[in-house]
Amino acid sequence: MGSLLVAMLVGTGIQHGCDTGTRMIRDDRPWPWWPASMEISTLTRVGRFDEAGVRPVEVRVLFQDAEGDPCKATGELTLTIARAGEPEDPEERSIDLSDLAAQHRFYESVTGCYAIPVHLDLPGLVPGRLLRIGARFESVDGSVFEAQRNLVLQHDLQPTG
Repeated sequence: MGSLLVAMLVGTGIQHGCDTGTRMIRDDRPWPWWPASMEISTLTRVGRFDEAGVRPVEVRVLFQDAEGDPCKATGELTLTIARAGEPEDPEERSIDLSDLAAQHRFYESVTGCYAIPVHLDLPGLVPGRLLRIGARFESVDGSVFEAQRNLVLQHDLQPTG
């Protein structure tokens, strides 16, 4: 009799403690962790030599929510890089951050930034050269953010020799 009572109590506890994991999705209020700002991080730098022996400029873009915490973003990110004081058109790269593969490829959880390696084809990229980096982001909700940062090259981008 005692074991039957224990089995009933255990069975009742399991039945009421079980959760299917389904929840009602609330779409009547805004998502609180949506990007509220964007910046080109101070972690932007010249990267290591790749397999072709070329150093990319590693542009790191940070999105932050309204509380100032790093967050992911969904939309179109466009980067421009130009030599300061030169009349040529800037190099431009666009990334669709609505694409899950792009999210996996570019997002660094350790920095909270999107790290985008950019191989430049501009003349005169020698140590000491000032680059102007721009970022423009158009979110899927229509928000637009823009940011700029200067980067002084500390290394040659092409191998010397």
